Amino acid sequence: MLQIIRENPKAALAALLMHLLIVLFLIVGVDWLETPKPVASGVEVVQARVVDQALVTAEVEKLKQAEQAREAAAAELREQEQLQLDEIKRQQLAEQQRLAALAQQRLLEEQQAAEREQAEQKREEAEKAALAVEEAKRKAEEEKQRKAEAVRKAEEEKQRKAEAARKAEEEKQRKAEAARKAEEEKQRKAEAARKAEEEKQRKAEAARKAEEEKQRKAEAARKAEEEKKHKAEEARKAREAELEAAMNAEHNARVTDRYMLQIQRKVITNWVRLEGSGEGLKCRLRVRLAKGGNVLAVSVIESSGSGAFDRSAEAAVYKADPLPVPEDGLFEQFRDIIFVFDPNR
Repeated sequence: MLQIIRENPKAALAALLMHLLIVLFLIVGVDWLETPKPVASGVEVVQARVVDQALVTAEVEKLKQAEQAREAAAAELREQEQLQLDEIKRQQLAEQQRLAALAQQRLLEEQQAAEREQAEQKREEAEKAALAVEEAKRKAEEEKQRKAEAVRKAEEEKQRKAEAARKAEEEKQRKAEAARKAEEEKQRKAEAARKAEEEKQRKAEAARKAEEEKQRKAEAARKAEEEKKHKAEEARKAREAELEAAMNAEHNARVTDRYMLQIQRKVITNWVRLEGSGEGLKCRLRVRLAKGGNVLAVSVIESSGSGAFDRSAEAAVYKADPLPVPEDGLFEQFRDIIFVFDPNR
């Protein structure tokens, strides 16, 4: 609004004056319907007793005409004022419309200006962004080039160091090779000395081994002779032991047979023949004995076919307790014996 007033000072002043007149008119207020009051005259009225009727009438008529003229003038004034007021209102409305149009135009111009300014700002921002992008690209490119340069320099430094290291390694290898050759020469001489010493030791060892072989053969011949004598002695002892074992076995067999025969005879002696049974019957018994011939258990391992006969044979064994057994080492053969009980034999 201030911008509009600054740009149109005359129009703003006219509008302000019109508003002031309207406000003043409203404040003062004119009652157009009020009957005009007679104007007090400054002429001193002389009271007279005799009044000219014609003069009075003429004066009254004159006053009426004056009143009518005044009323007409007042009406004309009121009409003119009304017209002026309408004109003022029309002008005010026009001015308001003009001001509104101006304000609308100004608002539109401000919007357009704002849009132009915004577009300009966007353009400037775009330009700045583009410049920033370009600057960033330039800096990135510079940074890339700087890094590439740094990498190149680092690579050159690396290659320089590698070359220096290679030369140092070559020098080291050259020295190592020289040292190796010197060492090989030293080892070759040492190897030659060692081989000469080994050859000397080999000849001495060969002589020693030849002597040892001679002694070994002599020892082997002696041992062979001893072994021959030993085997002959062993064979003699084996024959003697075998003969003795055969004699012992024969003796033990005779002793065993004699005790088994005695056991069978004693059991048969203690057997009680059952009436009508026992003819042609026999059974195989298993007897477990303790030292001294005491009977521990008796069982039939091959029946005669007759339970009574089998039971009578078991009873005969228990009745013959203790059975005759050897007292020496042969008793182990009699701890668990099996024999045929045949009273008919």
